[in-house]
Amino acid sequence: MQKKIISGVLSAVLALSMAACSAVPAKTEEPAAQPAVTETKQETAAPQENAAKAPKYVFLFIGDGMSYPQFQAASDYLSTLADGDYAQALPSNSYDDRAGAVLDGPEALNFMNFDVAGSAVTYDSCSFAPDSASTATSITTGYKTYSGMINVDITGSTPYETIAEKLHSQKGWKVGIISSVNLNHATPAALYAHQASRNNYYEIGEELVKSGFEYFAGGGLKKVTTPDKDKTSLYDLAEQAGYKVTYTQADAEAVTAADEKVILIDEHLADSDAMDYEMDRQDGE
Repeated sequence: MQKKIISGVLSAVLALSMAACSAVPAKTEEPAAQPAVTETKQETAAPQENAAKAPKYVFLFIGDGMSYPQFQAASDYLSTLADGDYAQALPSNSYDDRAGAVLDGPEALNFMNFDVAGSAVTYDSCSFAPDSASTATSITTGYKTYSGMINVDITGSTPYETIAEKLHSQKGWKVGIISSVNLNHATPAALYAHQASRNNYYEIGEELVKSGFEYFAGGGLKKVTTPDKDKTSLYDLAEQAGYKVTYTQADAEAVTAADEKVILIDEHLADSDAMDYEMDRQDGE
């Protein structure tokens, strides 16, 4: 059974304070060496046992800019909606007005209930407050680089192969990328692109097409041609490469397994052709 890896990228707008990058190249950190593995006949599992335990899908979720304050804010918001005593128990109310109202406690988000959780300090080769290009590079390749760079070393000349590329080319896994922002924005691009600048949107889009990944969905492509409009539209390049490109919900729902490679653009886009951040808001909210 062919496995699939799907990267879900949920990008939020944050103001990041970035330290200035030094003009002198710093030493790029290499991934830690792995300990030698000694094979033993007794510990080698039967092939059928391994196959039975192999997952059908592997998901990588990236909440761009999301950390503990965002977790807590979302949890607190859901708690106020679910707790009938919230309005009565407010600190601004008098003791008598509270009438013994007590909060039930926070509503835990689903991924806060995972069996295993971890925390990490984030920095790149030039900043302790890095951007999404360099940090996504660390996630997908294991290498650090300068802020603003995607899957290349600090000189911008040596590309790093991503985990998605390895699985696609070496294991034959199908790869899908879903993003709430532009599909050639820094975070989703970190699964397939190799650029010295995250602002090379057209070149990143060309790499998206050349990646051969089977599924892209979310916001529209940014800067689909050059300022002089002297290059072919990225959407036209995608169709020429065998992708089915859709722009409406109806066309997206009509996609089948026979459409081997697809790019699904959300029908209702917001600023800069990203997905609408209020897409889940219900009438009256």
